[in-house]
Amino acid sequence: MKNSFNSRKFKGGAYTTILSLLVIFLVLMVNLIVSGVTRTKDLTGLQLYTLHDVSKKYLDGYDIPVDIYYITEVGKENKVIVSTAENFAAEGKDINLIYKDPVTYPSLVFQYTGQNDVDNNSIILVRRDKPEQFVFIEYEAMCLYYVNTTDLTKTLAGYNAESEIMKGLVKLSDSENANVYVATGHGEPLIGETGKVSYNLEDLLALNSYTLRYVDLKKKAVPEDCNALLLLGPIDDLSEEECAEIKDYVTAGGRVMWFVAFTGTNRPNMEGLLNYYGLNLENGELCEGDTDYTTGGHPEYILATYGKKNTAWPNGVGLTKISQIRDSLEVKVVASTTDSAYLATDPKNMAYQPGAKKGSFALYAAVSETYQGKTGKVYVFNTHYFLANNFLTSNAAYANSEVFTKALGELCEMETNLSIPSTSSYEEALRMTTHQKNVLLIILVGVIPGVILLAGIVMVFLRRK
Repeated sequence: MKNSFNSRKFKGGAYTTILSLLVIFLVLMVNLIVSGVTRTKDLTGLQLYTLHDVSKKYLDGYDIPVDIYYITEVGKENKVIVSTAENFAAEGKDINLIYKDPVTYPSLVFQYTGQNDVDNNSIILVRRDKPEQFVFIEYEAMCLYYVNTTDLTKTLAGYNAESEIMKGLVKLSDSENANVYVATGHGEPLIGETGKVSYNLEDLLALNSYTLRYVDLKKKAVPEDCNALLLLGPIDDLSEEECAEIKDYVTAGGRVMWFVAFTGTNRPNMEGLLNYYGLNLENGELCEGDTDYTTGGHPEYILATYGKKNTAWPNGVGLTKISQIRDSLEVKVVASTTDSAYLATDPKNMAYQPGAKKGSFALYAAVSETYQGKTGKVYVFNTHYFLANNFLTSNAAYANSEVFTKALGELCEMETNLSIPSTSSYEEALRMTTHQKNVLLIILVGVIPGVILLAGIVMVFLRRK
C-alpha cells in the first residue's frame, strides 16, 4: 500500500484533485465579485465583547467612583450587554459591577426607577460619593431594531450598550455641557418631519456632553448661550437678514459648522456668505476622477483617508479657496480631493466631460477670523450627506462621526471627542474601494491561475524527466 502512494498514478491524481479544487474556489470567488456580492465579515473585528479604544482612553482619566447595578434575574443575562458592563468595570479605575435580581431586590429597583417592574438586563449607574446622582438605562435603550415598514415588525439589529453606558458616565461626571443650536426653516434634509435631527446625531451629541437646541433664524437671532450653530444642509437660500445675523454672530466670536447641500440651483445669499468667508461655491456636483478614492464605481461618492479609515463625502458641492482674502481671515483646507476631481453639471451623467472644471476641491475647510480680540470660526463641509445615518450608526465603516465630533469639539473647546459605533447582531459587510476590488480581481483571475499553470508546467517537466 505504501508503494501505491508513491506511484506516478497517485501523484498525478492528487495533483489533478488539488488543481480542480483551486479552480472551483477561483470560479466561486470570481462569481462573487462579478455579481457584486459582499462577504459579511468585518476584517477589523466586530468587538462584540470588547470596548472600543475611545472608551478605554476616556476611562483612563475617569476617576469618579461609580457602581454599575446590573438588573437581571439569574440565568437571563444578555451575553453582549453583560460583557460590556464587565469590561467597563475592568477598565475603569473605580467602577464596580454589582448584579441585582429585581425579584430579590425590588426596593432598590423602585428607588432608582420609580417602577416595580423593569426589563431584565437594564442598568443603573450610581455615583458612590453622591448617591443622589444616578442614570437609569433601560434594556430597550441598549437595543437597536430594524423596523419593517410594511408590517411594522421589529428585528433585533444590534446593541448600543457601550454608547449608553458611556453617556451615563459622562452625565455623572462634572463636565459642563455646551449648547449646540441647529438652524431650522430652510428645508434641511437632516431634520426630519418631527422637526428634530436623527436619533443617531442626537445620541452622538449627548455622548459628548452637548445640549441640543433649535433656532429659526427667520424669527429669532442666534441665542447668546449658543456655543456652536449647526447649518445642516439648508436647501432654500438664506435671507440677507439671516446672513447678516450669522456674520454678526461670528464676528462676536461665534462658532458655526455648515454642511452645504448640493441643489444645482442658484442661492446668491448663501454663495455670498461663503465668499465672505473665503470660499467659492462652484457650479456642478463634485466627482473624483481617481478610483482609489471612490467606491462602488460612483465618482460622486468620494472617499478621503482619515487614520486607518476613510471618510465618505457623497453628492457634494465643489468648494474652492478664494486666492485674495482679507488679512484678518484665515482659510485652511482640512480635507480635499485629488487633482483628478472634476465638476459634473449633468445630473444623469457623472462621467468627466471635456471642458468641465478639473482640479483639487475642498471637502472640508476651517475658516477663522479675529476681530477686536475675539476669534470667530466657520467650519464648512461640502455635503450634508456627511452626517447621513449610515455614517453615524452602528458598525460605521467610515470615520465621519470621529471627524464630526473632533471638529465640533474644536469649535466648542470641549475636551471630549467620543464616537462609539454600536455592536451589530450581524457580521458587518466588508467594504472595498474600486481600486481594491480591481486588485483582488487581478489576483484571482491572473496571478493565481498563472501560479497554477506554472506549477502544472513544472510538474509535467519533472514527470517527463
